[in-house]
Amino acid sequence: MDLRCPKCNSTDLKRVSLAYQEGLSQVKTSSRLRAIAVGSDGPDVILGRASNRGIAQTELSKALSPPTKWSYRKLLRYSTLALIVGAWGVISLNATMTQSRSVVSLPLVLFVLLCLGVLFIVSLAFWRHNHAVYREAYAHWARSFVCNRCGSVSEQNL
Repeated sequence: MDLRCPKCNSTDLKRVSLAYQEGLSQVKTSSRLRAIAVGSDGPDVILGRASNRGIAQTELSKALSPPTKWSYRKLLRYSTLALIVGAWGVISLNATMTQSRSVVSLPLVLFVLLCLGVLFIVSLAFWRHNHAVYREAYAHWARSFVCNRCGSVSEQNL
């Protein structure tokens, strides 16, 4: 099987998934501090320790990262925040305009129903993305190769 880059005709191709993984590395650092300090209160001992963990990623790896699913948890978090802030605004506006002490009012009920309708529609869009668009994009990413000579990304059918 002879895979060639469509731009420069090179045979030096690498799967995008492999190039992505090669650009990731685990970072684990630790440091210690020991010192003796002398000040106006007399001598003192200073001890310290720090450790860090993380992931270092190359720019090529970032550019070749796989597609991601949309998070339902983030959708719920932002929707709840928007509902609380919006409901607070509707309650405040209704209380100042009508001089009413009642929290539950027609504008608040309409606002909550509108928010639930928008949440339902956006949830359907998230579901469609995660079950159709994401699968197709991931399959395309899994079939792609990157040229080590010119850096172009192409899809090769094996």
